[in-house]
Formats: sequence, structure tokens, C-alpha cells
Amino acid sequence: MLKLAKKIQSIPDESQELGAMIRAVRKSRGGDGVYCVMRSEATQGLMEITPLIYARMEAKQHDIEVIGLARSKAHAMELVRLMVDEMARNGEFSAQ
Repeated sequence: MLKLAKKIQSIPDESQELGAMIRAVRKSRGGDGVYCVMRSEATQGLMEITPLIYARMEAKQHDIEVIGLARSKAHAMELVRLMVDEMARNGEFSAQ
């Protein structure tokens, strides 16, 4: 099942489009051009970027929690960078 985290993040440039992207995730069809940032169990909790259509297919096999949404892969990579920077500032991990 594809679940949305309580606080979905996006880059500041796409904050006005976040509602539309969330609706695309909730619908059973559509969502072209939406990329999901999620924590991957396969990579021991590291963040993973996947197009929405592939996230839906993967969610048929196991639960997935989406923590961020973006309109392009480049924006999704920028979002992951921002999230990692925030985690480093909060002391959630030490980058070595």
C-alpha cells in the first residue's frame, strides 16, 4: 500500500503544486511527472527516488511511505539534498 507521511515535503519552488501532487498519489491512475521520495527498506532506510507509477507497482508487494514529492527527477534530487542537510543540522546522523 502506498501511504503518505504526515508531513509531505517538496522544494520551495513547488510548494503551490504540492496539493495537486498529493491528489495524484491518492488517485489510482495518473500522476505522470510526479516523483516520490521514500525511505527504502531494501537500502536499510536510505532515501529513494521513484516515479509515481513505479512506486504504485512496488506498493502492491509491500507498504511504502512517501515522505516527499517532486515534479521532476532533478527537483526530487534537490529535495533529498535539502532533507539530508536538515537531518545533518538536527544531528540525526553524522556524515563521514
